[in-house]
Amino acid sequence: MTPSRHLLLTMTNEPFQPVRLYFSAPDRSAVVKRLRALKCMVDVPAERGWQWLFHAESASLRFPGVYEDVPKERRPIILGRIRFADRGSMTLETNSIPRAIEGARFFRRHLGRDVVALRCRVVNRYFAAEEGRPEELLRTLDRDVVVIDPRANEAAMQREIADLPPQPDAEALASAYLERRIKSKHDVPLVEDFPLAPEEETPEFHDLKFGLELRLVRALEHWNGNTDLTLTALIVRTAEQGMLSPSGRRKP
Repeated sequence: MTPSRHLLLTMTNEPFQPVRLYFSAPDRSAVVKRLRALKCMVDVPAERGWQWLFHAESASLRFPGVYEDVPKERRPIILGRIRFADRGSMTLETNSIPRAIEGARFFRRHLGRDVVALRCRVVNRYFAAEEGRPEELLRTLDRDVVVIDPRANEAAMQREIADLPPQPDAEALASAYLERRIKSKHDVPLVEDFPLAPEEETPEFHDLKFGLELRLVRALEHWNGNTDLTLTALIVRTAEQGMLSPSGRRKP
């Protein structure tokens, strides 16, 4: 008999799924000054970084579980951690996709436009509570990472498109390309590090939200046993439900 699994959840009741966002931070001293002004931020020298707490300015953020759902004796819980790994850069690490999305929005408002989200790293799976403690499982973010090179992806896509039979229009060509990728079972890696497009992003990070939520749904499907579902197939399924064009872009 297969032992039952218990989905590992955060204190705000979303599935544990590590995410790290990478930002440009050209003026570190200015960023630190702004962090010090926030009551929800705590400088932790032992961690060489800052803890982002579910407290004060961030207490109104909405997750599956809200601030009032956290037991008083556990408050304030940690939503994420900010670190300055390299000169001119900053990272935000969270235990879930919803926290990463809300964090991107929150820190854009409070740190200013010079702090720009450039890349995202995510673990494309859920975890069972029996697999270990969250602080240990966070290390998965740095194991067997596949860094996505958009230029290499573009070149591969052009080769695949050139190999397709002639199509009547661009939309049909996009559909044929997606269908081929579904049949090939092409999917995202377990630990995926991919570039963002800050010049195209909205102030509310709609593109980041959409991309990460697709990966969240894929992880849920795999947790529930539908391990054949790929991200491409999920995009097509979403398109068929009327939310996307066949090219994978959201309809206005």
